[in-house]
Amino acid sequence: MIAGVLLRNFKTYSGINYIPLSNGDKFCGLVGNNGIGKSSVLEALDSLFNAKPWNYNVIVKKSGFVTTRPHVVPMYLIKHDALINEVQTAKKISDVVWDIDEADFSNQKSKEIFKVFKEQRELLKREFSKEKYFLIPIGISNDSVPSFSIFNTKKLGEALVDDFDSSAIQMSEEQVNAFLPLHNELKHMFEYVYIPKDIEQEVFGQLENKEIQTLMGETLIEIIESCVPQAKIQEMNTKLNGFMDGMSSVLEDYSFRTLTDRQQNLKKSDVYKLVIEAYFKIRKLHKKQGDHWLDVSSLSSGEKQKAIIEIASRIINGYRKSATNLILAIDEPEASLHMSACYDQFDKLYQISSSVACHQLLFTTHWYGFMPTVEKGTVCIVSKINDNHKVDLINVSSYREEIKQKVKDSKGKLPYDIRLKSLNDFIQSLITSVIDEDPYNWLICEGSSEKIYFEEYFKDIIQEKKLRIIPVGGASEIKRIYNHLLVSFEDFKKDIKGKVILLSDTDAELVSYSTKDDKNLISYRMVNNNATKKTILVKIDSNPVSPKTEIEDALNGKLFFDTLSTFLPDYPEIENIIGGITNPSEQACYFSLDLSPTKSQLLENFFDKEGVKFSFAKKYVEGISDAYEIPEWIDDLKKLF
Repeated sequence: MIAGVLLRNFKTYSGINYIPLSNGDKFCGLVGNNGIGKSSVLEALDSLFNAKPWNYNVIVKKSGFVTTRPHVVPMYLIKHDALINEVQTAKKISDVVWDIDEADFSNQKSKEIFKVFKEQRELLKREFSKEKYFLIPIGISNDSVPSFSIFNTKKLGEALVDDFDSSAIQMSEEQVNAFLPLHNELKHMFEYVYIPKDIEQEVFGQLENKEIQTLMGETLIEIIESCVPQAKIQEMNTKLNGFMDGMSSVLEDYSFRTLTDRQQNLKKSDVYKLVIEAYFKIRKLHKKQGDHWLDVSSLSSGEKQKAIIEIASRIINGYRKSATNLILAIDEPEASLHMSACYDQFDKLYQISSSVACHQLLFTTHWYGFMPTVEKGTVCIVSKINDNHKVDLINVSSYREEIKQKVKDSKGKLPYDIRLKSLNDFIQSLITSVIDEDPYNWLICEGSSEKIYFEEYFKDIIQEKKLRIIPVGGASEIKRIYNHLLVSFEDFKKDIKGKVILLSDTDAELVSYSTKDDKNLISYRMVNNNATKKTILVKIDSNPVSPKTEIEDALNGKLFFDTLSTFLPDYPEIENIIGGITNPSEQACYFSLDLSPTKSQLLENFFDKEGVKFSFAKKYVEGISDAYEIPEWIDDLKKLF
């Protein structure tokens, strides 16, 4: 997988920039304004993997290659056993990259670039360990010399070079050249197919096109060879030579000969070239329209764009067999499409990324509506501040939650149009999906930990009911979304077929708002009922309004206790919470554990630790089985879909 890429003086990127692409998910998007550098990333990788011409930044023309020295350096994230030859070298590099810190870089610019990578690395560490995965930044400069970009540090040199000069701050070009075999092995692990926005669709639809053959996982030469093997060509040569010899004997002093003394036979390449010319090149891609076949060149721009994705999807899912090393990169797949068609287009992209035959899918887009329509993936938001590129990587599974946090962290500097589009396209996308003939259903909740619980409890209906579970970052965001949806639901009431349920916690400071009765748009709140000792679902503006209830308070008490116990080795203070509890019931955790105010505060402090809610949710759902009852309120919520 390509976790990110370091670009130096390539197209819109001047100087060195790090663009993170994935936290481990296969579905990876780049969003931002026109001319910001989204396509440059995909194009740079095409230059590296497919030896396409380099598109240099304007500064290269002004200052020359010696000063600017462009490079493209992917950040590879691969399993240890994926490498065959350069394993030991890869391990040394990876160990440094997994642990390197800001102090190991010699200049301020490199330190700033490293901070972007470090933020991503912390997220990668949640799912990937250095004991199982290599994290390796290696690529090439424009003159085909290997490059580690900013990671060519003294620390890396000391790890790789036996007699490294202790006074040097990085490896010399000669020393870096020794790692060309590693670069080549990593590069050839992947097949990279780039589909630019302005590609001729009819050209893409010709079987002799290299991109199509890469998608297929085999070349036309390999297909023809299976039909016309070398033995058959030898047989043809023998018979043809026999014919020519017979003719020469009849003609006596005359003979049909080639210009050289040595008479040339048919070569394999000659025969295969003839087959391609005579059989494949005369065939053009057509699309069936009713009882007729229509040349794709006569389709509209939008229909051609849809055709490209459909062809790629069907070849990858229906023809490509065992290869799993394909990286497919698509520039603006929504170009020329109506918004209603954009939804289906991105749904197909997500299906491609989910295929076992696709290793990773990269794309650029101006259409943000895909964010709430996919279950998992990453998006790199590309912007510029004072002519310097700024990148923010977010998970689409919790994109509204993360955008909200990014805006807070950046003190409002995250581009305004990102925030605006993320809401508008969210609403438009959702409305489009619920009025479709085969509609989606939606469960909108507060946080990403809720999503983890619901995805496991509702896994049987996620596909069957096309259910999407979206965390949005709090009750106030749910209120905001409900009010926007309410207007649209009034406008499209007769056409709506899907259901949207918004679910909030019961907070100490309750976010309340009035709602209208609508069977397809419902805003609920979960709350523990002291009278019945059960968690119940109530309308957002209904009673009761206490006690404070989060999803952790409403989980199966026995499974909650068993899960919490697994954290004891790393968090010994848990003993102060669960000590003395011997046989918890399967009631809601709030009632099952019946904690004192002091212990409740300790438990709240535990969940407030960074990453704990996420880790706990993962561990809890791993334990879900027939041995534990499903909370009644979960079943009630599920039945609504």
